[in-house]
Amino acid sequence: MNTTTKLTFGSGRFGSTVTNNRNEIVVGRFNRPTKLVDSRKDVLLCLPESNNAWDKGYPTHQESWLALAFVIACHSKHHDQNGLAIRKVAYHFRIPDVQWPVLAAKAVEFASEFRQRLAEPGLSSRKAFKSATRALQDCLLYAVTREFPADQDVFLAASPINPLIERANRGRAGELSHAEGLELANEIDHEVEKLVVSFGGIEKCRKALDCLKEYYRPDGRVILLPESITLEQGAELVSFDIILGTPDAHDMDVVSVAEGTKEPRLVQLRDEISGQRMDIIQVSPELGPKDELIGGHRPFQSVAEMLLANGRAISTEGKVLFARLQGQVNPAELAKKYRKVAKEFFSNASDRKSWVSRRAAGTSVPQVKKVLPLYRIACDLLPRASFMEQRGEFTGGISPEKLADEASLGDTFRKIRNVLDRQDATEQELETIAAEIECKL
Repeated sequence: MNTTTKLTFGSGRFGSTVTNNRNEIVVGRFNRPTKLVDSRKDVLLCLPESNNAWDKGYPTHQESWLALAFVIACHSKHHDQNGLAIRKVAYHFRIPDVQWPVLAAKAVEFASEFRQRLAEPGLSSRKAFKSATRALQDCLLYAVTREFPADQDVFLAASPINPLIERANRGRAGELSHAEGLELANEIDHEVEKLVVSFGGIEKCRKALDCLKEYYRPDGRVILLPESITLEQGAELVSFDIILGTPDAHDMDVVSVAEGTKEPRLVQLRDEISGQRMDIIQVSPELGPKDELIGGHRPFQSVAEMLLANGRAISTEGKVLFARLQGQVNPAELAKKYRKVAKEFFSNASDRKSWVSRRAAGTSVPQVKKVLPLYRIACDLLPRASFMEQRGEFTGGISPEKLADEASLGDTFRKIRNVLDRQDATEQELETIAAEIECKL
């Protein structure tokens, strides 16, 4: 896993706290903040090295009230000097001003929730006192002094509210009576009220919360990993090296180059924030020119051919792989494959996904399915085949529209895109487009 440093965040930032799960941050070659959650609820937050990418909301598919920079600086602890430097940058240059009154607004909510939970019969002490620790450890601890917590344990010990935190944690351990819990609730309310007043009142604090939710919305990705994938493996997958095609709001196809990968494999992940599906092909740095993707239908091209024809390297590892494979794959031979598949996709009646099969199906097939084979031929297969034939170069990284224009299919390309957007083309329109494509086959 290509990372530069590691931090611990959440309750594990305090040496005295026993935690049930692992919450860590790694900073490395990631294109967006990505929160990975495994089947045990352990969390690995993968951050880009550029601190400009930290000016976001904390990536979560639940309610957000934390700026990402605040989590890095205040809810985390470092293990080396590089980690300390990262936390300092986040604290001094990236935490938005509205975060501090937001902590007061949330402390009000957690304090009220704590009092409500104390009144619930049969609720465990661990759950009843959790809201108290959230009000104290997550909010008041940092908002009262607004100082950088270089050493979390030292900072905690010196805090004026540390005695309350110690009692709240004793309450979670079942060591406080109900009466002692109510007394703690009164003291927390008093400290929260003082903090709210210092920010100009509850309305100003709530406006700050609204502002943070608006301008620091959860950004990046949240991915719930299947049981078969560890956090470290997930980090390797999302630190991808090559982008295939043009990602959209629904799908993103990428390639991750990882040492120790035995054979190319496809992993499908889903971002819980946007709903975007990520199809990630993991390959070895030693990927061969004829290695095929395992599983599913037998592909018409090798993984190397797919990368060269459709991929754009975004990392050193990806560029090194491209440079080697370009000397091992012949673009003219690959063009023949693309042209052959284009012809079959147009006129092979035995393929239920071909143009002729879907045209013959009439109104029983939705229009989008009729257009897809035309799209695949005119916006992908034929333009790439034509470019590789004429230029003797691979098409990876070149926009589909530019390739279509060079293949004299630009107008057809745009007609098809328009039909896909409209979804109300007449049969004659589709027949006209198909005839234009057939002339190029």
